[in-house]
Amino acid sequence: MKTILSSLILLLAFGLSAAAQPPPASPPSAQAQHHVYLQLEREAIDKGQGFGMALVADRNGYPGPRHILDLAPHLHLSSDQVDQIEALFASMRHEALALGRRLLDNEAALEEQFAAGEVDSEAVQRRVDESAALRAQLRWAHLSAHLEAYNLLTPEQRARYLNLRHGSGDHLH
Repeated sequence: MKTILSSLILLLAFGLSAAAQPPPASPPSAQAQHHVYLQLEREAIDKGQGFGMALVADRNGYPGPRHILDLAPHLHLSSDQVDQIEALFASMRHEALALGRRLLDNEAALEEQFAAGEVDSEAVQRRVDESAALRAQLRWAHLSAHLEAYNLLTPEQRARYLNLRHGSGDHLH
C-alpha cells in the first residue's frame, strides 16, 4: 500500500510539473505564413530585388547579374565582364525599382479602395489588370537581365556558376 501511495504521489507531482510547463509553440498558421511571405515580397520589390521572379532562368543556367557579381572571384571574370555585368545590374535594378514602386503604389490604392468601402467592380478590375501588367513587366525586367548576362559569360563560367549556385552543371544550355 505504501508503494502504491508513493507511486501515486510521484505521478501526481510529475503531472503537475508537466502541466506547469508551457505548451510547445505551435507553428504559425497558414494565413500568418502567407502574410509574412507577402511582406517579404513587398520588401524585396521595394528594394528592386527579384524575389524568385527569375528563378526559372537561374536554375537552368541563365545567371542573374547580382549573383554573378556576388560570385565574381570564383568565376574569374575579366575586368570588361565585370564592367558590363555591373552596368547590366544597374540598368535592371533601376527599371525594377521604378516598376516595383508603381506596382506597390497600385496595390496600396487597391487596398485603400476596399478599406474605404469604395468597391466598384470596374475600378477594382482596372487596378487588378494594372497590377498584373506591372508584375509581368517587373518579371520581364529580371528575366531579360538573366538572358543578357548569359551572353556575357563563357560556357566555362556558366558551368562554374551553375555548380556554385545549384551544385550541378548537368542541364546547361
